[in-house]
Amino acid sequence: MLDARRTRGRDLWSDGGSAKTGLRAPFDLTLSASGDLFVTDSPSYRVLRLDSSHRQVLSFGKPGAHVGRLNFPRGVAVGPDGLVYVVDSNNGRVEVFDESGSVKRVIGSIGSIGGTFSTPQGVCLDGNGRLYVADTRNHRIQIFENDELTAVLGDLGDDKDQFRLPTATAVRPGGEILVLDSKHGMVKVFGPDLKFRFGFGGVGSAPGMLNMPQGMKLDEQGILWVADSGNHRIQQFSADGKLLSVFGKAGAGPGEYKNPTGIAFGRGKLYVADNGNARIQVMANEKFEILGLNNNIGSP
Repeated sequence: MLDARRTRGRDLWSDGGSAKTGLRAPFDLTLSASGDLFVTDSPSYRVLRLDSSHRQVLSFGKPGAHVGRLNFPRGVAVGPDGLVYVVDSNNGRVEVFDESGSVKRVIGSIGSIGGTFSTPQGVCLDGNGRLYVADTRNHRIQIFENDELTAVLGDLGDDKDQFRLPTATAVRPGGEILVLDSKHGMVKVFGPDLKFRFGFGGVGSAPGMLNMPQGMKLDEQGILWVADSGNHRIQQFSADGKLLSVFGKAGAGPGEYKNPTGIAFGRGKLYVADNGNARIQVMANEKFEILGLNNNIGSP
């Protein structure tokens, strides 16, 4: 398991979105079963696919509203079948691509009724293939099975089972659903029956508190890692919500962040979308060489 207290970091791509890297503001990332890294670069309206050597092998997506086009993509997830689920945020939908970047189908459209979205952001899949989407400006989580809406969790409000701008969701193997309720600065935990169980966090900058968090992921041990975006750091929580560690601070050096937004795990490493610094940082319990200057991911 990655331990933030013993973690060393390296800066992979950090030249502020120049022609060398091509990254402008990476928002989310995920690893496929084959070990490829998929990255949404929102203002570039595209998704990058990098191999295990962090070399770009594919870039797909162009600006627009037609099927297969993207308008500020945010969350991304890869299913066990290799299909890539991309939250096409400003088009109010989830587009499903194969690993070569060909669009297969579209889920949802702009709106507020069930099955439609308003600036959705986060996405995840559970072990049974159900799709969970953080429908951010509709202040709810929508759950789909075989592309059909099966449940809606939450609505706008300040009660324990309500949200204000939920940005990410994750599901434990037993079916427990975690929701990152960004404006409340909390992680809220629900049972498989969609009933509220407990929450933790709260708006603030002290350890364990959150300021407009944007992303979170569970690691293989069930530890929750949260991109505490407004506090420019990553926080690590146990299954019962206890703070385990805090690392990072505002800045542009290795291990420093500016509004981190996305997290991924794989190959013994933690990947962070360091959105405001236009880069991705990778951390692991070993020393790394710096790949940034020689890693041209601007084109395949």
